[in-house]
Amino acid sequence: MKIVDVKISPLNLEPVMALTVAYGSYDMFEYALLELVTDDGLVGLGEASPDTEVTGETQASDMAALDAARDVLIGKDPFDIEIIIRELEAIIPDAPSALAAVDMALYDLMGKALGVPVCRLLGGKAQAAITAYPVVPLDTPEVMAGTAAQFAAGGAKALKLKIGTTIEEDVARMAAIRTVIGDEIILRIDVNQGWGDAATAIEAIKALMPYKAAYYEQPVKDTDIDGMAEVRRAVDVPIMADESLHSPADALEIIQKGAADILNIKLMKCGGIYRGLQIHALGEAAGLPCIVGSMGESSIASAAGVHFSAAKASIESCEAIGPLFVKNDPATGFLADMEHMVLLPSDAPGLGVVLK
Repeated sequence: MKIVDVKISPLNLEPVMALTVAYGSYDMFEYALLELVTDDGLVGLGEASPDTEVTGETQASDMAALDAARDVLIGKDPFDIEIIIRELEAIIPDAPSALAAVDMALYDLMGKALGVPVCRLLGGKAQAAITAYPVVPLDTPEVMAGTAAQFAAGGAKALKLKIGTTIEEDVARMAAIRTVIGDEIILRIDVNQGWGDAATAIEAIKALMPYKAAYYEQPVKDTDIDGMAEVRRAVDVPIMADESLHSPADALEIIQKGAADILNIKLMKCGGIYRGLQIHALGEAAGLPCIVGSMGESSIASAAGVHFSAAKASIESCEAIGPLFVKNDPATGFLADMEHMVLLPSDAPGLGVVLK
């Protein structure tokens, strides 16, 4: 089996509501769609979902990177993923989302060629269902409390809250949310680097302790791993690394410096499933649980995240819920049971999703 064609097209996703975080607000996700066609007629699907503030990429730069990858991909056997990933890392070193698109398309092709779902290629279905939870975007305390109340009324047992402005504003947000949802629902707090430095983060977390967060994600700037370690030593609540964690080398530094209790693996940050597995292995060896994050992707990349999560028993949850919150998903086949707030890996070959 050889790759004979590489098709690249823009993918503009419309969320049902704008996603606002500490570093920006998004009412359109400008991504890229990849199709790898083989000589026996199989098509592998991939999605590049860049976040400029996190990976430095744009839709245009990812499409250019995928075009640059064309010569490497044509004629390659999709099963030679080690060779392909290494060659592409040399050619497009600053395009992890584009690399992730290639990576998941290769896994899609391998699964289709063998007639098995991608999770079988990664170790089997260690989890038949993976815990998910909705996200409450950054907004005023009143708006966030209203959104949280709606999710709670719909049966959500856990929520991720986007905060990270001033300490006073974040305290008001948490107080308003706890007032309407009570103390039983788990709150996972994502600061998205918003507090900036360790001193501010420590002060903020201590001020928020009455509101019983399960963890605080990326409380300092992405480059400040030493600062994140300082925060972790100073507070009695778990710290998660997200924007600081792109590569296996980053994971190793975070582990060695004691900078996090939990690792957030995003395929778009690390370049796909292949490198994601290496990060997961480091976390597991260090005794750190992992979650699989998301950039708000379509069914294509979300399915890749679900298969990755399903194959590893130590992955605690998966945030690949993008298909539930976009108006114009290009594919079908993504499986979710929102009554029980879980995501389900498809048993169909490959990623289990097809273009509409």
